[in-house]
Amino acid sequence: MTGFTLTTFGGKAPKVYARLLPQDMAQTAENVRLDSGRLEPWKDNTTIDAPSALSGTISAQTKSLFKYSDSLWIAHDDEVDFVRSPIAEDPWERIYTTGDTYPRMTTAALAGGNGTYYKLGLPDPTAITSVTLSTTTKEDEEVPQSRSYLYTYVSAYGEEGSGSSPLVSNIVDVYSDQTATITFPSAPDGNHNITKRRLYRTDSNGVYRRVKEVASTSTSTTDNLEESLLGEEIPTSNFIAPPDETASDHKDGSMLGLTSLPNGILAGFAGQTVCFSEAFQPHAFPEDYKLTVKSDIVALAPLQTGVLVLTKGKPAIIQGLDPAAMSMTEIDSTLSCVSKRSVVDMGDAVIYASPDGLVLASESGLQLITESLFTRDQWQEFQPTSIIGFYYEGHYVGFYSASGSNKGFIFDPRGGKNSFTDLNFHATAGFNDLEGDELYLVISGSLVKFASGSNLSYTWKTKKFYVPRPINPAVAKVDCDSYSSAPTLKLYADSVLKHTQTVTSGDTFRLPSGYKAREFEVELTGSTPINEICIYESAEEIGGQ
Repeated sequence: MTGFTLTTFGGKAPKVYARLLPQDMAQTAENVRLDSGRLEPWKDNTTIDAPSALSGTISAQTKSLFKYSDSLWIAHDDEVDFVRSPIAEDPWERIYTTGDTYPRMTTAALAGGNGTYYKLGLPDPTAITSVTLSTTTKEDEEVPQSRSYLYTYVSAYGEEGSGSSPLVSNIVDVYSDQTATITFPSAPDGNHNITKRRLYRTDSNGVYRRVKEVASTSTSTTDNLEESLLGEEIPTSNFIAPPDETASDHKDGSMLGLTSLPNGILAGFAGQTVCFSEAFQPHAFPEDYKLTVKSDIVALAPLQTGVLVLTKGKPAIIQGLDPAAMSMTEIDSTLSCVSKRSVVDMGDAVIYASPDGLVLASESGLQLITESLFTRDQWQEFQPTSIIGFYYEGHYVGFYSASGSNKGFIFDPRGGKNSFTDLNFHATAGFNDLEGDELYLVISGSLVKFASGSNLSYTWKTKKFYVPRPINPAVAKVDCDSYSSAPTLKLYADSVLKHTQTVTSGDTFRLPSGYKAREFEVELTGSTPINEICIYESAEEIGGQ
């Protein structure tokens, strides 16, 4: 071998000794896009004006970004999860969030207006204060019917909570000519947006059926309804609000990690517990629907038939289409998740950061997909607990903060390429708009559209090419479609820089003489795509390629 030609270009693999890298892989690969096989730059980001309807402020502290529509964006300085309403054609266009204090909900109009949020779920009602009866003239004619009452709270959006506890002291024997007067306790304090109470009573079979609906401010109401006119059976007897650190069941803190699953189900977690909502009832998280894993949960990620539970220990998969019949399987793997914000839905799989590298997770199992690229110690230099990730056209776009350096990287898992390249900028938040096929990022406090501007400046350095006998390369050639923005080539021999060339055409150019070496590297910088590079001892050898 008296030289080398490169017609394909790959990413970096620091784990591999530079001389043993595959022919087209790199020691340095920054801002390079390698989808096509040739060396191309990523496009720069384009700054866009802050949306006119913006809830919150976009700044250098922004950690969460959500685009509900062209007319509504939400920015937050905390790590907040946003989920759209699972209800088709929801007239209020509701939005559900976790991560900021307690689980909350809002509407598109409220979020885009005064930024009002309400607690997600409704409080458990305290027991009815009393039930009294009018006088009767039927004592000698009838057998009275024993009757029990309870009530529920109803929000302004028609969400109904669980029933109050029926008290034995409030069970009454009622004759047909009597009217019952039901006295309610005061409505609860708190940010619940309760507007109504719904009253239920037992029928002759002991089933609680609907009597009437009254305003939440009503302190009492009456009932003399015939049994045949009673309404539906109470549908919300097992409905409870999600875990809330301000409530009595706060030992695991508030629910986090809100995720939307198929069939109108929402899932979240608190501590070691996964919580599932009633289908198409995102305010209700029945106790019977909860499942517990062995380690503290870090994040949830949706799969085709369930949800991936990523923990500080072994992950688990929960599968099922009915929240009342979910089944859980622990995955026999030590690939824990170290960053909730690193978890990215890639479509048919999920990628997340572990202590050892990036992990590709699907229903068929887990794979450490950067194992061939980084040792554990090399991966730890990225400070994986700081990694945040986003999806962009099949790529995993990640950002990290380590040793005072804030940068990024792009990983391409498609087709088994496992291509890893660096980015020379850092984002604190982002949102992948699947509808528009665009990735929005927050960089230095500004909202930008990823890869939408002019070409970035790249740096790409080859492996160390080793030849069996010392040589002095004499000529080189760089093939580009255009040289309007001339790339620069640097030739290193035995780790010493020997030549720097600004390439202005596809013609062969001379390299310096006066030395011989066995180890050669080429570094390319610029913003112009490169198809091929050649380094040889003679022009004839290049011409013969």
